[in-house]
Amino acid sequence: MRSNLFIGICGAATIVASANAGLPVNYVNALGASSGWYSDDTRNTSGTVLNGSVSSYQPYFGGFVPPSAANDAAIAQQIYFTDTGSATSGGDGVMVLDGTTSNSGKSSVKYYAAAGNPGGLGSGASLSSFTSTYRWFMDNYTTARTPALSLLIQGSNGLVYSMAYVGAGAQTQAWNTFSVDANTAATNVGGTLYGWFLYSNGAPGGTVAKSLNEWLADGTYGSILSGGTVLAQGFNIGSYQRNCRVGIDWLESSLINGGAREDFGVIPAPGAIALLGMAGLAGRRRRN
Repeated sequence: MRSNLFIGICGAATIVASANAGLPVNYVNALGASSGWYSDDTRNTSGTVLNGSVSSYQPYFGGFVPPSAANDAAIAQQIYFTDTGSATSGGDGVMVLDGTTSNSGKSSVKYYAAAGNPGGLGSGASLSSFTSTYRWFMDNYTTARTPALSLLIQGSNGLVYSMAYVGAGAQTQAWNTFSVDANTAATNVGGTLYGWFLYSNGAPGGTVAKSLNEWLADGTYGSILSGGTVLAQGFNIGSYQRNCRVGIDWLESSLINGGAREDFGVIPAPGAIALLGMAGLAGRRRRN
Protein backbone atom coordinates (compact mmCIF):
# COMPACT_ATOMS: atom_id res chain seq x y z
CA MET A 1 0.00 0.00 0.00
CA ARG A 2 1.30 3.43 -0.85
CA SER A 3 1.67 6.03 1.88
CA ASN A 4 -0.64 9.01 2.07
CA LEU A 5 1.60 12.04 1.59
CA PHE A 6 1.48 15.75 0.91
CA ILE A 7 -1.22 16.11 3.56
CA GLY A 8 -1.07 19.52 5.14
CA ILE A 9 1.91 20.71 3.10
CA CYS A 10 0.26 23.91 1.98
CA GLY A 11 -1.93 26.42 3.72
CA ALA A 12 -4.36 28.57 1.82
CA ALA A 13 -4.81 27.78 -1.85
CA THR A 14 -3.44 30.23 -4.37
CA ILE A 15 -4.09 30.76 -8.05
CA VAL A 16 -1.01 31.36 -10.15
CA ALA A 17 -1.45 32.57 -13.69
CA SER A 18 0.55 30.75 -16.33
CA ALA A 19 3.73 32.42 -17.50
CA ASN A 20 2.39 31.81 -21.02
CA ALA A 21 -0.70 33.96 -20.51
CA GLY A 22 -3.56 33.42 -22.91
CA LEU A 23 -2.83 29.73 -23.40
CA PRO A 24 -5.21 27.13 -21.96
CA VAL A 25 -4.28 25.08 -18.91
CA ASN A 26 -4.33 21.34 -19.50
CA TYR A 27 -5.41 19.45 -16.39
CA VAL A 28 -3.84 16.02 -16.04
CA ASN A 29 -5.26 13.55 -13.51
CA ALA A 30 -4.62 10.19 -15.18
CA LEU A 31 -2.06 8.35 -17.28
CA GLY A 32 -2.95 7.10 -20.74
CA ALA A 33 -4.38 8.25 -24.04
CA SER A 34 -6.79 10.69 -22.38
CA SER A 35 -3.93 12.91 -21.23
CA GLY A 36 -1.01 11.95 -23.46
CA TRP A 37 1.07 11.25 -20.33
CA TYR A 38 2.28 7.67 -19.94
CA SER A 39 4.48 5.51 -17.77
CA ASP A 40 7.42 4.00 -19.64
CA ASP A 41 10.61 2.92 -17.82
CA THR A 42 8.85 2.39 -14.48
CA ARG A 43 10.31 -0.50 -12.47
CA ASN A 44 9.19 -2.19 -9.27
CA THR A 45 11.42 -2.92 -6.25
CA SER A 46 12.83 -5.99 -8.02
CA GLY A 47 13.85 -3.93 -11.04
CA THR A 48 11.16 -5.47 -13.27
CA VAL A 49 9.88 -3.03 -15.90
CA LEU A 50 6.12 -2.55 -15.58
CA ASN A 51 3.99 -2.36 -18.74
CA GLY A 52 0.39 -1.44 -17.99
CA SER A 53 -2.42 -2.00 -20.47
CA VAL A 54 -3.73 1.56 -20.10
CA SER A 55 -1.11 3.65 -18.33
CA SER A 56 2.00 2.65 -20.33
CA TYR A 57 3.11 3.79 -23.78
CA GLN A 58 3.07 0.60 -25.83
CA PRO A 59 5.47 1.64 -28.66
CA TYR A 60 8.14 2.13 -25.97
CA PHE A 61 8.08 -1.62 -25.24
CA GLY A 62 8.06 -2.74 -28.87
CA GLY A 63 5.99 -5.81 -28.02
CA PHE A 64 8.78 -7.36 -25.93
CA VAL A 65 7.06 -6.84 -22.56
CA PRO A 66 3.37 -7.87 -22.53
CA PRO A 67 0.98 -5.34 -20.96
CA SER A 68 -1.39 -6.22 -18.14
CA ALA A 69 -3.99 -4.66 -15.85
CA ALA A 70 -1.97 -5.95 -12.89
CA ASN A 71 0.91 -3.77 -14.04
CA ASP A 72 -1.45 -0.79 -14.29
CA ALA A 73 -2.26 -1.34 -10.62
CA ALA A 74 1.44 -1.66 -9.73
CA ILE A 75 2.29 1.55 -11.63
CA ALA A 76 -0.50 3.35 -9.76
CA GLN A 77 1.31 2.57 -6.51
CA GLN A 78 4.36 4.50 -7.74
CA ILE A 79 2.85 7.21 -9.97
CA TYR A 80 -0.42 8.67 -8.78
CA PHE A 81 -2.45 11.84 -8.55
CA THR A 82 -3.53 13.38 -5.26
CA ASP A 83 -5.90 16.22 -4.42
CA THR A 84 -3.73 17.32 -1.49
CA GLY A 85 -0.79 19.65 -1.76
CA SER A 86 -0.99 22.69 -4.01
CA ALA A 87 -3.83 24.46 -5.71
CA THR A 88 -2.07 26.50 -8.35
CA SER A 89 -3.71 27.30 -11.68
CA GLY A 90 -7.11 26.44 -10.20
CA GLY A 91 -6.26 22.71 -10.09
CA ASP A 92 -5.71 20.77 -6.89
CA GLY A 93 -2.86 18.49 -5.96
CA VAL A 94 0.18 16.95 -7.58
CA MET A 95 1.41 13.93 -9.52
CA VAL A 96 3.46 11.87 -7.07
CA LEU A 97 6.54 9.97 -8.20
CA ASP A 98 7.78 7.41 -5.67
CA GLY A 99 11.35 6.11 -5.96
CA THR A 100 10.28 2.93 -4.10
CA THR A 101 12.07 1.30 -1.17
CA SER A 102 14.69 -0.33 -3.41
CA ASN A 103 17.53 1.05 -5.49
CA SER A 104 16.24 -1.18 -8.28
CA GLY A 105 12.94 0.71 -8.42
CA LYS A 106 12.14 3.70 -10.62
CA SER A 107 9.15 5.85 -11.55
CA SER A 108 9.17 7.36 -15.03
CA VAL A 109 6.43 9.33 -16.78
CA LYS A 110 6.46 11.20 -20.09
CA TYR A 111 4.28 13.08 -22.53
CA TYR A 112 4.41 11.41 -25.94
CA ALA A 113 3.43 12.80 -29.32
CA ALA A 114 0.10 11.58 -30.66
CA ALA A 115 0.22 8.13 -32.23
CA GLY A 116 1.06 8.22 -35.92
CA ASN A 117 2.92 11.53 -35.69
CA PRO A 118 6.32 10.84 -37.30
CA GLY A 119 7.58 14.29 -36.25
CA GLY A 120 7.32 13.47 -32.53
CA LEU A 121 7.35 16.54 -30.31
CA GLY A 122 9.84 18.26 -32.61
CA SER A 123 13.15 17.85 -34.36
CA GLY A 124 16.38 17.45 -32.46
CA ALA A 125 17.49 20.76 -33.95
CA SER A 126 14.51 22.49 -32.30
CA LEU A 127 16.12 21.79 -28.91
CA SER A 128 18.42 24.76 -29.57
CA SER A 129 15.51 26.96 -28.45
CA PHE A 130 14.12 24.62 -25.78
CA THR A 131 12.60 26.08 -22.60
CA SER A 132 10.84 24.48 -19.63
CA THR A 133 9.63 25.65 -16.24
CA TYR A 134 8.20 23.30 -13.62
CA ARG A 135 7.10 23.42 -9.98
CA TRP A 136 7.57 20.47 -7.69
CA PHE A 137 7.72 19.48 -4.02
CA MET A 138 10.57 17.53 -2.42
CA ASP A 139 9.07 15.27 0.23
CA ASN A 140 11.23 14.67 3.29
CA TYR A 141 10.84 10.91 3.18
CA THR A 142 13.99 9.11 4.46
CA THR A 143 16.02 10.51 1.54
CA ALA A 144 15.52 13.66 -0.52
CA ARG A 145 16.17 13.64 -4.27
CA THR A 146 15.72 15.97 -7.21
CA PRO A 147 13.61 14.57 -10.08
CA ALA A 148 15.13 14.50 -13.54
CA LEU A 149 13.44 16.44 -16.33
CA SER A 150 13.82 13.95 -19.16
CA LEU A 151 13.82 13.91 -22.96
CA LEU A 152 13.63 10.82 -25.16
CA ILE A 153 15.32 11.32 -28.54
CA GLN A 154 15.60 9.02 -31.53
CA GLY A 155 18.95 9.92 -33.05
CA SER A 156 19.76 10.27 -36.72
CA ASN A 157 21.47 6.86 -36.40
CA GLY A 158 18.15 5.22 -35.46
CA LEU A 159 19.15 4.64 -31.83
CA VAL A 160 17.18 6.06 -28.90
CA TYR A 161 18.90 8.26 -26.30
CA SER A 162 17.67 9.59 -22.99
CA MET A 163 18.61 13.06 -21.78
CA ALA A 164 18.08 14.12 -18.18
CA TYR A 165 18.32 17.57 -16.63
CA VAL A 166 19.00 17.72 -12.89
CA GLY A 167 19.02 21.21 -11.39
CA ALA A 168 20.90 22.41 -8.32
CA GLY A 169 19.61 24.18 -5.22
CA ALA A 170 16.45 22.21 -4.42
CA GLN A 171 15.00 22.67 -0.92
CA THR A 172 13.72 19.75 1.13
CA GLN A 173 10.12 19.81 2.37
CA ALA A 174 9.47 22.85 0.19
CA TRP A 175 8.17 23.90 -3.20
CA ASN A 176 10.82 24.33 -5.87
CA THR A 177 10.40 26.06 -9.22
CA PHE A 178 13.06 25.26 -11.81
CA SER A 179 13.51 26.94 -15.19
CA VAL A 180 15.86 25.54 -17.81
CA ASP A 181 16.64 26.41 -21.41
CA ALA A 182 19.08 25.29 -24.08
CA ASN A 183 21.85 27.48 -22.68
CA THR A 184 21.49 26.58 -18.98
CA ALA A 185 25.07 25.74 -18.02
CA ALA A 186 26.20 22.67 -16.12
CA THR A 187 27.54 23.25 -12.62
CA ASN A 188 29.60 21.36 -10.03
CA VAL A 189 28.42 21.88 -6.45
CA GLY A 190 30.52 20.19 -3.81
CA GLY A 191 31.65 17.53 -6.25
CA THR A 192 28.13 16.80 -7.56
CA LEU A 193 27.41 17.52 -11.22
CA TYR A 194 24.20 19.28 -12.28
CA GLY A 195 23.00 19.95 -15.81
CA TRP A 196 22.03 17.84 -18.83
CA PHE A 197 23.22 14.21 -18.96
CA LEU A 198 23.08 11.84 -21.94
CA TYR A 199 22.30 8.13 -21.47
CA SER A 200 22.02 4.90 -23.50
CA ASN A 201 23.88 3.38 -26.44
CA GLY A 202 27.38 4.17 -25.25
CA ALA A 203 26.67 7.73 -24.06
CA PRO A 204 28.67 8.89 -21.00
CA GLY A 205 25.70 8.86 -18.63
CA GLY A 206 26.09 10.55 -15.26
CA THR A 207 29.80 11.28 -15.69
CA VAL A 208 29.42 14.26 -18.06
CA ALA A 209 27.07 17.26 -17.66
CA LYS A 210 26.63 19.98 -20.31
CA SER A 211 24.11 22.53 -21.47
CA LEU A 212 21.65 21.33 -24.11
CA ASN A 213 23.31 23.44 -26.81
CA GLU A 214 26.72 22.07 -25.83
CA TRP A 215 25.39 18.56 -26.39
CA LEU A 216 23.99 19.62 -29.78
CA ALA A 217 27.49 20.85 -30.70
CA ASP A 218 29.29 17.79 -29.25
CA GLY A 219 31.81 16.22 -31.61
CA THR A 220 30.44 12.71 -31.07
CA TYR A 221 26.74 13.13 -30.36
CA GLY A 222 25.84 16.58 -31.70
CA SER A 223 24.85 15.60 -35.23
CA ILE A 224 23.10 12.47 -33.96
CA LEU A 225 20.91 14.49 -31.60
CA SER A 226 20.27 17.52 -33.80
CA GLY A 227 19.42 15.31 -36.76
CA GLY A 228 17.05 13.21 -34.70
CA THR A 229 13.48 13.44 -33.37
CA VAL A 230 12.25 14.27 -29.86
CA LEU A 231 9.84 11.49 -28.96
CA ALA A 232 8.81 12.51 -25.44
CA GLN A 233 9.42 14.74 -22.42
CA GLY A 234 8.70 14.04 -18.77
CA PHE A 235 10.09 13.25 -15.33
CA ASN A 236 11.69 10.35 -13.53
CA ILE A 237 13.05 9.49 -10.13
CA GLY A 238 14.55 6.33 -8.65
CA SER A 239 17.23 3.93 -9.89
CA TYR A 240 19.61 4.13 -6.92
CA GLN A 241 17.41 6.79 -5.30
CA ARG A 242 15.39 4.64 -2.94
CA ASN A 243 13.01 5.99 -0.29
CA CYS A 244 12.43 9.31 -2.05
CA ARG A 245 9.22 10.95 -3.26
CA VAL A 246 8.40 14.13 -5.15
CA GLY A 247 5.18 15.82 -6.20
CA ILE A 248 5.03 17.47 -9.63
CA ASP A 249 2.66 20.43 -9.59
CA TRP A 250 2.93 21.75 -13.14
CA LEU A 251 5.10 21.94 -16.24
CA GLU A 252 5.38 24.44 -19.08
CA SER A 253 7.48 23.33 -22.06
CA SER A 254 8.20 24.66 -25.52
CA LEU A 255 7.74 21.08 -26.76
CA ILE A 256 4.29 20.36 -25.32
CA ASN A 257 1.03 21.91 -26.54
CA GLY A 258 2.65 25.17 -27.59
CA GLY A 259 3.90 25.94 -24.08
CA ALA A 260 0.52 25.62 -22.34
CA ARG A 261 0.68 24.60 -18.70
CA GLU A 262 0.29 20.92 -17.83
CA ASP A 263 -1.29 21.05 -14.37
CA PHE A 264 -1.19 17.75 -12.47
CA GLY A 265 -3.66 16.66 -9.81
CA VAL A 266 -7.43 16.78 -9.72
CA ILE A 267 -9.45 18.60 -12.38
CA PRO A 268 -11.01 21.66 -10.70
CA ALA A 269 -14.70 22.46 -10.49
CA PRO A 270 -16.16 24.72 -13.22
CA GLY A 271 -16.17 27.69 -10.83
CA ALA A 272 -12.43 27.35 -10.28
CA ILE A 273 -11.82 27.21 -14.03
CA ALA A 274 -13.82 30.42 -14.44
CA LEU A 275 -11.81 32.05 -11.68
CA LEU A 276 -8.60 31.01 -13.38
CA GLY A 277 -9.79 32.65 -16.59
CA MET A 278 -10.44 35.89 -14.72
CA ALA A 279 -7.01 35.74 -13.08
CA GLY A 280 -5.34 35.22 -16.44
CA LEU A 281 -7.28 38.10 -17.96
CA ALA A 282 -6.31 40.39 -15.09
CA GLY A 283 -2.68 39.38 -15.50
CA ARG A 284 -2.74 40.24 -19.19
CA ARG A 285 -4.36 43.60 -18.47
CA ARG A 286 -1.67 44.44 -15.89
CA ARG A 287 1.09 43.61 -18.38
CA ASN A 288 -0.58 45.71 -21.05
